[in-house]
Amino acid sequence: MKNQRIFNKSFLFLFISNFLVFIGFEMMLPILPAYLLSMNASSIQVGLVTSLFTIGAVLIRPFVGYYLMDSQRKSLAICASAALMVITILYPFLNMIWLLLLLRLFHGAAWGVSTTANSTMVVDFIPKTRLGEGIGYFSISTTVGAIIAPSIGILIYDSFSFDILIWSSAVLSLLALLALQFVYSPTIVKREKKPFRFWDMIFEKDVWFQALLTVITTLGFGAIITFLVLFGKQREVDHIFLFFLINATVSTLLRPFTGKWYDKKGPWSIIIMAAVLGFFSLVILSYMTNESQLIIAAILFGAGYGTVMPCLQTWTVQKVCEEKRGAANATFFSSFDVGVGVSAFVLGILAESISLEMIFRFVSLSFIVVAVLVYKDYLNEKIRHI
Repeated sequence: MKNQRIFNKSFLFLFISNFLVFIGFEMMLPILPAYLLSMNASSIQVGLVTSLFTIGAVLIRPFVGYYLMDSQRKSLAICASAALMVITILYPFLNMIWLLLLLRLFHGAAWGVSTTANSTMVVDFIPKTRLGEGIGYFSISTTVGAIIAPSIGILIYDSFSFDILIWSSAVLSLLALLALQFVYSPTIVKREKKPFRFWDMIFEKDVWFQALLTVITTLGFGAIITFLVLFGKQREVDHIFLFFLINATVSTLLRPFTGKWYDKKGPWSIIIMAAVLGFFSLVILSYMTNESQLIIAAILFGAGYGTVMPCLQTWTVQKVCEEKRGAANATFFSSFDVGVGVSAFVLGILAESISLEMIFRFVSLSFIVVAVLVYKDYLNEKIRHI
């Protein structure tokens, strides 16, 4: 790629599309459980809202990764955005709980297609020498979208109705679809590829190490989204939303610097440093008694976790050849889903036996494990080049 600019037309419109997709999806998350409860759903059925969605996303990604090897990525992204819009519109028209749960399975599948296709396609528009910086910028569309969307969803739901929330989400999907029309679709070189094997595609073996690191890293994030609000109430600390706001702000502001660091030094030093910051953030959070400590923990978590994840995604993409980028991205996002799902389940069981502060201290060790594994990989890489 002769043009060394990251912010080209295609990158910007794909960023906008991905941002709108994330807001449209995430704004529904805090409302759906309440909506199902209003339909007299059981607690198990409410839990299935998340579980079925995750299953749909994980199961579809191997097929997406295989398709992206030599097919037009833009067409798949467009189809996924259109599917998200149609599926979203269907929610108010389904008055039976089992139909809504079935719809969640298809919603997860459409989401898995969209996130994988967008993240694979954007690599085509980033100069190879600035890949870390470029993916760091692009990941802002996911982190900021995910942070502000729940508040927007709650505001719309409380001020208007569930139907208005649904139509707002559908409109955002439509705008995302329109933004994709301005994205350039590069010609994909047709290559001979192996026959589709589900288990081979669900896990791209060339990025097993990065996938493992992703699962371990998301344990900390899973603890945050599962227990932080409850922990804040226990410690009588108000304005817990500040953690999410500051976390997103810090990780966003650091992207230009951390991305350039990655491109110049490689993944090892930046991930190790960020993992150490993530460790301290959760330790400080476990001792939280006031908003000042909450803010410090949020700053460190934004600098730590907010840096590790885009670096791991960049590293994942760099480990494979061009035609395998879709499969690698599918593995990365599935690892993220598995990490969050496993952490919520396992930590929920642990929380019945130990305190929440001990939960955060226990999970903080996951960042140390990541740092140690990355340092070991760095030493192995040095040996290979001797």
